[in-house]
Amino acid sequence: MTTRDAETLAQLVSDQAGRGRKFTFEQLADRSVDPESGYKPSPNLVWSIASGKSVKLNPPLVRALAAGLGLPPARVADAAHRQFLGWYATDPASDTRDSSDDAIYRVATKEGVTPEQMPAVEAFFEQLRREREGGE
Repeated sequence: MTTRDAETLAQLVSDQAGRGRKFTFEQLADRSVDPESGYKPSPNLVWSIASGKSVKLNPPLVRALAAGLGLPPARVADAAHRQFLGWYATDPASDTRDSSDDAIYRVATKEGVTPEQMPAVEAFFEQLRREREGGE
């Protein structure tokens, strides 16, 4: 696991804003404007995020912070998910892998485990597929 795999939104914000950092909370708030809606967080909200306080997250806030921090929105969203949810599953509709099969299965595993290393899981899904097709 890389450091980026463990970063939180609080870390991203506090790395760049606060005493002795690149920006004050007010400066970061002024830079943080959602390009889609024009939403801009208050300096107090930016401080709350950097302090690790629980805040109401929404896409405009994440996009605004990404713009203010100069980071890719996906990285900021991942950090927010990690901090506030701990773990999450990706949206199957956003999966861009080419597949001839219309079924997508997501299984929680230890990091680094490949599908080939999980024959029991593969067998389970094959059995399920046969049962649904009326084979057994």
